[in-house]
Amino acid sequence: MNKFFEIKKDSPIIIDTCIFMVGIEKRHSDSVYSLDSMKKNWMNDVLSYFENIKLHEVVYGELDPDTKKIIDEHVGKNIEIVSDNDLFDSDPEFMRIFNEIHDHELMYAPFSKTKNQGEVHSLAYACYYGIPYFSSRDSDACDVCNEIEDLKSVTVIGFEMILGIAYKAGGNKEKKKALKSMYKEFCAPKIRQGVIPKTLAEYLGETE
Repeated sequence: MNKFFEIKKDSPIIIDTCIFMVGIEKRHSDSVYSLDSMKKNWMNDVLSYFENIKLHEVVYGELDPDTKKIIDEHVGKNIEIVSDNDLFDSDPEFMRIFNEIHDHELMYAPFSKTKNQGEVHSLAYACYYGIPYFSSRDSDACDVCNEIEDLKSVTVIGFEMILGIAYKAGGNKEKKKALKSMYKEFCAPKIRQGVIPKTLAEYLGETE
């Protein structure tokens, strides 16, 4: 069963769209899921924790305008918007990796030009440049990392880890309660599968 582990702040990490879109379907109908609440409870802590965040331009393009504003505050500081335009169709090794990911049965989407593109580009970029961490909630993208040999050097950072970083950053009881609630809601599939513990406290190795 996976437990929380410390990631060095200066370790490069590339982040997928779905991490920033948590709760977006309720963002305007429930204040618990508002962008302000997300910023207060985990975004600010996580975006301040990592010193070397990569965001692929395809992922950035998938974000809503309000989330982009938050990202823009960190661009040029600890967030870099990256591109693979100089590699696409010109670098054989990059294209080999990209096509292997793109054509995998979990990623292949012949009827959509946009589905899974953020994940495919991010993983190919991470593999090519040796970025050790990829953060995502997408189960298919996470499974691909275990099934493709080239990606086995990339460690997947799930949303439970993101919440753990925010919890370790400290805060009042209200924030900690919100993080525990988000863990149970948004990490539910992994909890049901027995991949991670049932509570955030247990995941962090702490007592309730």
